[in-house]
Amino acid sequence: MTTTEPDVLDFPGADALAAAGRVEPPSASAVAAARAAVREAVARDTADAVPLRPRGRVRRRFVGAALAVAAVTATVLVYPTVSFDGGTPAASADAAAFLNRVADTAADGDTSAANAPYWKVRVRFTGTVRGVGSGPQTTWYSPTAVYLPTPGAETKRCHDGFCKFPGEMSWTIGKTKVTWDELDELPTDPAALKARLFEDAAGVSASQGSLYNGIVKMLATSPSSPALRAALFEILAEMDDVHLVGTVKDSAGRRGTAVEWQGSELHARLIVDPATSAVLELRQTGFPTRTARMVSTYLSVGPAWKLG
Repeated sequence: MTTTEPDVLDFPGADALAAAGRVEPPSASAVAAARAAVREAVARDTADAVPLRPRGRVRRRFVGAALAVAAVTATVLVYPTVSFDGGTPAASADAAAFLNRVADTAADGDTSAANAPYWKVRVRFTGTVRGVGSGPQTTWYSPTAVYLPTPGAETKRCHDGFCKFPGEMSWTIGKTKVTWDELDELPTDPAALKARLFEDAAGVSASQGSLYNGIVKMLATSPSSPALRAALFEILAEMDDVHLVGTVKDSAGRRGTAVEWQGSELHARLIVDPATSAVLELRQTGFPTRTARMVSTYLSVGPAWKLG
């Protein structure tokens, strides 16, 4: 898989700016001219901006132009970060910027496979948790059953090389369980989605660790719509203690961009393909026990029109 790595400083002249080191502050007239240019660029680019999703969020097309002008005035522009619980922002601005950019990519995702009867997930688990590390596992999901390949004898449950395990397919985020059929009923506004998922009927919020794990698992394995995936990435961008690591390789040798979240007991590294918004890998330390280490490498995830 070929990926294109985003760079927060991806405007023309960034390399020269980095190499220049410290420079004297610009004159007042230069700053005034630069600010006027920024306002003009924002007005021009937002005038014809196209909404990404029904909730009206506008693509941040003007950021590159604004950054280029800011480089002239030796000013750094970053995306704002908002604390998940309303307190002091704890996530690094570069992590929030990256995750918001991935949200934009997710919003432009393909919707042609929305009606596929199966969702095929091929994942490899490694680590210190008992029972993992036996090689890649391929699973076909449907709204009402899970299918596993088997070379065994034909039984009531298994035939044509597959075993069917009936049961409602669901994902748990925080205090809420979401079934396959309920995915399309979730709000795609990040604030409304957070309120819908993260509190129980009594208004008690779930732990940060369970929220983070639930979001990542839904992003990695569920047939969520592009708009829902975008909202989930935006919620990640608002969470406390999320930091950008940068370009890394996952356990399968694929290049991606990693962000880390550090909780009181759980440390998690999420590796994402920024070109597609696909989750490549989740590495966890401290779950389900403090000394446990678990790596989930998502080798392929997508729609399937038949078993096999």
